[in-house]
Amino acid sequence: MATGGREQRRTVRALLKKNLHVTIRSIGSDIQYDLECRDISNRGFFIEFESPGRFPFSLSSIMEVWIELEPGKKIFFNARMVRIVHPEEALAQGLRAGIAVRVVQIDPADESTLRAFVERSVASGETMIPGDRQTHGDDAAAKSDRA
Repeated sequence: MATGGREQRRTVRALLKKNLHVTIRSIGSDIQYDLECRDISNRGFFIEFESPGRFPFSLSSIMEVWIELEPGKKIFFNARMVRIVHPEEALAQGLRAGIAVRVVQIDPADESTLRAFVERSVASGETMIPGDRQTHGDDAAAKSDRA
């Protein structure tokens, strides 16, 4: 997932019991959005929104993202929105309404920190559903990468 070639690694997902602080902004913009997420993987995260269509980014937007994994421990990466799950779709498919965000560029050290955090969260039982594989964007994004 680093800036070089593609790695075929297993996606590890955690639905955390407590929210993580997420800061998002457009590249080069001074306007930032402070959000929270609980659904995180080594490839991205999902932000629950009642009205995801109002999210101020499009599917083509590249965003700068900072996630505070633990107090005082932030990681940074570039990401893009890969899926919008509207309330009607969420209800029909048993999902949650919101936005799926995928990592597109991350420093190897931050990538390692993110992977270790997610794996440690699953292993320690800090998740609501250990190893939950319900996806909102990772699988859809992986399919588009193979296309």
